[in-house]
Amino acid sequence: MTERAALDPALLDFRPLAKSDLPWLSTWLNAPHARRWFGDGRSLESVLEEYVPYIEGTVPIRALLVSHAKRPIGMISWERFGDFPDFMRTYAVDDPEAVNCDVVIGEADAVHRGLGGPMLRRFLREIVFCDPRYTSCIIDPRPENTSAIRAYEKAGFRHVRTVADDGEGHPVYLMEIRREDLASK
Repeated sequence: MTERAALDPALLDFRPLAKSDLPWLSTWLNAPHARRWFGDGRSLESVLEEYVPYIEGTVPIRALLVSHAKRPIGMISWERFGDFPDFMRTYAVDDPEAVNCDVVIGEADAVHRGLGGPMLRRFLREIVFCDPRYTSCIIDPRPENTSAIRAYEKAGFRHVRTVADDGEGHPVYLMEIRREDLASK
């Protein structure tokens, strides 16, 4: 892979995901660099079925569109573990105020450009940890997703354990960053 110039993370913005963004999301989840990690192919119908309840607030998962220099490039979704007790048990999370998040940088020309770590740090500072109830964020890449793991490490996440089955038949490499760890960097 050729080295590409880093993009300026100061140009990142977040806003709530809208229904009109879902065709982009479908395209991003099916992009060659993301497809493997997000269901190995998603129809627009399946994306609508999953994400419309987030947008309408009928499921306690929040989704944000991520833009760089005003251009949509990806999405972050997050939820509080306490709202999903089965998920808490599967991941052996004791604190209901911990959150989990999923990240996709869908635009191929924005991948591997230095945005992942800074994007997560800003997201946590500006969105999640603004609420004092939330204590930590646990992210769950697959162990073979080394690019994501490196980005999460750059953001300050540390490996806490590997779970053999995430409830969908995949092992996951659980990584955590605590509010106080993010604040100290």
